[in-house]
Amino acid sequence: MLNPFEAILRVIQFIILLTFHEWGHAKAALMLGDPTARDEERLTFNPAAHIDILGTIILPLLGTLFGGAFFGWAKPVPVDSRNLKDPKRDLMIIAAAGPVMNIICAFVILLAVKLLDHFVGTSIHREIYRQLSLSALISVFLAAFNMLPLFPLDGFSVVYGLLPWRQAQAFDRLRPYGMMILLGIIFLPNLLRIPNPVFIVIRLVSFGIYDLFGTLVGL
Repeated sequence: MLNPFEAILRVIQFIILLTFHEWGHAKAALMLGDPTARDEERLTFNPAAHIDILGTIILPLLGTLFGGAFFGWAKPVPVDSRNLKDPKRDLMIIAAAGPVMNIICAFVILLAVKLLDHFVGTSIHREIYRQLSLSALISVFLAAFNMLPLFPLDGFSVVYGLLPWRQAQAFDRLRPYGMMILLGIIFLPNLLRIPNPVFIVIRLVSFGIYDLFGTLVGL
């Protein structure tokens, strides 16, 4: 169990990174011809526009405080597929833009850590260094988690867009069960007191990307 200050700080990091994630969706939609998110003031770096009180604050805070599963979401970015030239392809790109934005954020954060270390040196406060590094890792984890091919995560739309039309239609039949499967993946291993195989894979992928970026920037 984290102390309240650390838990609040972790949720603030999550909200900031989620804001960039949602901005990525909105920006991609606009670039592909759909201004809906922009018109509804969702193309913004203002976290307040994206916060869902339950999903963005309450559940992540409780999960962080009590050591449970860190589970949360933001308000979905509105997209009108009628404005898209190729809805199947474009919805895939819009969905992928959120995780891609988090990957970019992670690299930029680690680059900032390297620059701070280079120009400020040992005078940089260790806690600042730790929190920035943690933010980069959370950002990668957010991207990896969202790429799970389950509705309503971004990975579902990405897989749907990549599949040929007939296979995509068959895959889409899993949509109504996506949330139930996702909740089972998140909470069932804890209830059974067994390691979570999906989270183990996500952690391996996340640390792999994090370590790669660290190597690239020279950390």
